[in-house]
Amino acid sequence: MLGSGFDFDSDFSLELGEYNIARVKKFERVWKMGTGGSLTTSMVPNGGAVFFGCADHHLYSVDPATGKMNWKFRTEDVIAEGDPAISEGVVYAGSHDRNMYAVGASDGKLRWKFATADKVSSGPLVHEGVVYFGSKDRNVYALDAHKGTLLWKFETSDDIISHPVIWKDLLLIGSYDRNLYCLEKGTGRMAWKFCTQGEIHNANQFAARDGVIYFSSFDDYLRAVDIESGALLWKARLGQYGCTAAPVLSGNTLYASSRNGILYAVSKEGRLLWKFVTIDNIGIPLVRDGRIFVGSCDYAMYCLDLTGKKLWDFRTSGYAWWEPALIGTKLVFGSWDCLVRCIDITTKDLVWKFRTSGGPSYLPPANEAFQLELKVGGGEAEEKGGKSYQVNFAEEGAGEGGAYKSRMTYQTSTRYREKGKYQSSDDEEF
Repeated sequence: MLGSGFDFDSDFSLELGEYNIARVKKFERVWKMGTGGSLTTSMVPNGGAVFFGCADHHLYSVDPATGKMNWKFRTEDVIAEGDPAISEGVVYAGSHDRNMYAVGASDGKLRWKFATADKVSSGPLVHEGVVYFGSKDRNVYALDAHKGTLLWKFETSDDIISHPVIWKDLLLIGSYDRNLYCLEKGTGRMAWKFCTQGEIHNANQFAARDGVIYFSSFDDYLRAVDIESGALLWKARLGQYGCTAAPVLSGNTLYASSRNGILYAVSKEGRLLWKFVTIDNIGIPLVRDGRIFVGSCDYAMYCLDLTGKKLWDFRTSGYAWWEPALIGTKLVFGSWDCLVRCIDITTKDLVWKFRTSGGPSYLPPANEAFQLELKVGGGEAEEKGGKSYQVNFAEEGAGEGGAYKSRMTYQTSTRYREKGKYQSSDDEEF
């Protein structure tokens, strides 16, 4: 992000009058992820094991006490964004090889697989013997959880990377066509849809309580919508670069992540309580026992109290965006550097680490769907004849350990060269 002015390698100075962030294309970063050992889903604990997906094409089961692998199951492509779901001794996970898989939780053996027409990055939801999920082929699917047979499907108008939620007899799921859909869970018939101004992309499950669903969109807004009627109750703007996760609801507080590196604490009525700022895209928080554990693409896992005060951080050598798992006093989390780490939250000591196969995966620039237009302003003459500049986002190459970092490149047609890096003030609208 950019600040209010620039320093140049001369005595010439330039003040930034205003800037505008424009969408230049659909956010498609997840579909372009490369093969490698980077961790690409949250840690899902169940029955004495932790389950997670990886860009090396594998679904893993690891013992959280020792860090030893129980088993790994190979698919034919990347497993990304869609967190595994576990029900009745079976793990359900989608893959970019276009399939939804059902695998034995104890032995890692295939029970069944179901083919869609395109990549699957949506986290499945298992409810009363039915598996619900979305696909890049634009469809929402309902399958028999025991047999893997199709019960119904519903077509939207664009890709789906959305972990659904059920409220009573209704299924709620988002789509890149900018709509939140409310479907009858038994038939797939649409009850209503709510249109936003950006793609809905949530790697974690929506927050729904007391007849209200809370969700974010790539139009930067956090919204509360009445589930029965589909009516908007309130909305609040978060950040600048869209939101790729659903807010986490704990008690009466929503914890919402934004791609501008800020974790927001918001009341259920839409009032800002506090914010915690990092220097890169912040991840999915875990709220447990009066603490908040949240990773960031600034290569750190943070521990906060419920007022947003940082208690400690643990540094990694790669993105740590996905939701961790807390088992007793042990926090287990994955990173882009191909490592799953277990740390003691009381001492911050490393208990164990588990390495996946291969090196870090290729990942396109974090903000490839956005472009900044900077306007040099400050007077009537400039209003009539001012110049505009564009800031494009670029990606640095792999550093030590193969980790990636985002940076910004300021490009203009003038002969002046930018000096240093700049960060803007916040632009949330509460």
